[in-house]
Amino acid sequence: MTTASQEISPDHVADYYNRLTDLFGEAAGGNLHFGYWPHPHDGSPLGVAADRLTDHLIGKLGDIAGRRVLDVGCGSGKPAVRLALSAPVEVVGVTVSPVQVERATALAEREGVADRVRFVCADAMTLPFPDASFDAVWALECMFHMPSPAQVLGEIARVLRPGGRLAVMDVVLREPVAARDHDAVQRGRSMFAVPAHIELAEYPRLILGAGLRLEELADLGDDIVRPSMEALGHAVSAKPADFAAAFGVDAERFDTVVAEWAQITAAMDLGYVILTAKRPD
Repeated sequence: MTTASQEISPDHVADYYNRLTDLFGEAAGGNLHFGYWPHPHDGSPLGVAADRLTDHLIGKLGDIAGRRVLDVGCGSGKPAVRLALSAPVEVVGVTVSPVQVERATALAEREGVADRVRFVCADAMTLPFPDASFDAVWALECMFHMPSPAQVLGEIARVLRPGGRLAVMDVVLREPVAARDHDAVQRGRSMFAVPAHIELAEYPRLILGAGLRLEELADLGDDIVRPSMEALGHAVSAKPADFAAAFGVDAERFDTVVAEWAQITAAMDLGYVILTAKRPD
């Protein structure tokens, strides 16, 4: 069962991304999410694979021409802008990070979609929108930053119009963390502003509890998590001083920290959920 740490608040998540948005974005072609390698040895860099994952999620929304879409945890804004460039939609992105709002707004202006795409600072657990005000919602790799995923899903269900669709991509636990690894995993979650990972088997219950109807759920972790972690590892190795400063770690001991991250990741059997759900008519 997922239990969130009360030590990690939206303010902690905001601070994390205020410090790291630019570094992670540089590593992933402007994105802040993992990549997708359905053919693991195709040689795609992380940025290309991350765009591929965005496109996969866009496909899960179905025909949304002329619709209004909410992007929960919008990150750098690149997925929302990519969505707007692919279809005549209006997109509103929310994030707790002022730095991300600034970067995302600038990107929408550069790409010529600022008239249809806007970004606001808001907490997904208390969305500042009226009931039934969006035709579709997506949450791209952000649910593990939420102190209460159930509350976020309830808010999403509230702002969805009847018949509206939700698409989620999320890093999940395939199996509970072993007791011997709890302390190490908690240290990692504190450093990466992750209150808790949802367990794979728990997602259907969460969706149902929010009053939504689950349509599809798949675990694509083997094609996403490991290759993405490897690619991010290369990016960190290329700029150790920058990442050390962003994490507030002495450069001299950063190699030790990176090694600990690898051990923490190995202690978790991570999958990657892609799901769709609908609000009943």
